[in-house]
Amino acid sequence: MIRKRLPTSDDAMIHRLVIEQLVPYSRLYEAGQSVTFAEIRSRLNRNKTYVAARGFRKPYGFITFVRKSSVLFVDMLAIDEREQGKGIGHELMKTAEDYGRKERCKSVELFVDDSNPRAIHFYTKRGYAVETYIPELYCYKMSKRLTR
Repeated sequence: MIRKRLPTSDDAMIHRLVIEQLVPYSRLYEAGQSVTFAEIRSRLNRNKTYVAARGFRKPYGFITFVRKSSVLFVDMLAIDEREQGKGIGHELMKTAEDYGRKERCKSVELFVDDSNPRAIHFYTKRGYAVETYIPELYCYKMSKRLTR
């Protein structure tokens, strides 16, 4: 089930997913350094966030995104490794893209760490293309046009 984030009950699990599934690929964090709970909560509060969960239990995946003019920017997407490969990432991306269409966004953009080929493949399979490489972030900027 995909549902809106419940801050009081979901944020700790979302933070865990960020630490386990996203931070290891980011070269912006030195070994042993990580992102704080407060930093994650701040990003979630600025964005729209949806989770994959069994009812109102703790989430096993999430996506967070924000509309910037006519562009939908996907900030973070993570799925618990035990739940990967089951179509959950696809469902979460569909939720974000549907939101973007409803808000009349023309495209979706996101950044992918260059050390995460699995994520690059995931997005490429869904029609995203590499737009540019940003060396100071060690990331590819990927985008996709939204069709109605």
